[in-house]
Amino acid sequence: MLKIFRKPLKTTIYDNLFSKFSTFKPATLPVFSLVLLTGCGDLFAPSVKSICEDYPHFCADLNTDGWCRAERSDIIRHRFDYKDDKSDRPKYDLLINYEKYQSCISKASQIEYIKYREKEFARKDATVSINKALKQLQWQTKNSPDPYISYYQWSRFGNEAAKGRFIAAAKQGVFTEPKYYSDLAGILIDEDPRAARDALFMALSQYANVDQEIDGHIASMLMTLSLDTENYRMAYVWTKVTNHFANNINNAQLLALGQQYALPVDILDRLAGEITDAIEAREFDAKTLKIDRL
Repeated sequence: MLKIFRKPLKTTIYDNLFSKFSTFKPATLPVFSLVLLTGCGDLFAPSVKSICEDYPHFCADLNTDGWCRAERSDIIRHRFDYKDDKSDRPKYDLLINYEKYQSCISKASQIEYIKYREKEFARKDATVSINKALKQLQWQTKNSPDPYISYYQWSRFGNEAAKGRFIAAAKQGVFTEPKYYSDLAGILIDEDPRAARDALFMALSQYANVDQEIDGHIASMLMTLSLDTENYRMAYVWTKVTNHFANNINNAQLLALGQQYALPVDILDRLAGEITDAIEAREFDAKTLKIDRL
């Protein structure tokens, strides 16, 4: 898959300010610094160490050695940031953080020490604790109406009620990440191919919101869907787009499609190029490209 990055941002007012920084008088520096720092909340965030000192119960069930430091920090900061938030939405991220930590600490707990057995025991205790915390949170959120948690409960446990809630939310366009719409397409592909296609279009459009590697599998799903519905023109187009993101220079399938169904390949090649450019620029819009009716 090809990794795509956003274009550099244009020069901003802050760039201009920094370019003229040397012309500021010393007396203006504190005021200037204060203005800039008012929008940088992370600079004032407490350290993990200070959180553990002030809120020891946020850290007590986790290991204290150097293993899984990033995963441990994510949990502690999340617990601190949302300590007063009783809504369900933050619980989705906490579930994911618990899973990441569980995966890491479970592996670390298998490492045996001859000299420092207490470290080994501490990681085993952390493994037991996080397993318990994860299971408890999974049970607590089993019937949550939150769309992200509904997705979690369906994708992890096949919860049919959660699946229904997820589908309803995704159809309303509440998600801003591609993966949820590609998963929705996977659910709909057998019963409603056109709705599945629209979900995949939505998935591609969501790359405008995220700095993630573009998943060429989405184009591949559109190619398969077009073949299954005997839309051979779009099957040709999505095959070409798929080949681009897979760095595949073998055009045998394209040639076979074009010859077998007497396709207008010149026109379709141009359309495939427009679609590819739009995806790479993170500006994909099926209506703008006029492919929502094809």
